[in-house]
Amino acid sequence: MGTNAEGARVLTAVEGIYRHGQVELSERPEGLDEARVIVTFLPLHPIETSQEAARNLMLSRMRAGIPLGGPPYPKRDEIYDKDRQA
Repeated sequence: MGTNAEGARVLTAVEGIYRHGQVELSERPEGLDEARVIVTFLPLHPIETSQEAARNLMLSRMRAGIPLGGPPYPKRDEIYDKDRQA
């Protein structure tokens, strides 16, 4: 934890990459010459959240559509003839 101008303790987060046994930071943290660190390893490629997965599944189903049958469609007279016979 670093300290700000008023001396209060603050947490600083900096992204980086772990390669060949070393952590390479993407930027130098401001105001820190020395600090304790906690390293958390994240996957290189972001994992889809369940909400993103559900959204993508819904979109793929929408693009595929719902099979509602198809031609040949009955003619108008055929539809009305069925109603009259009932």
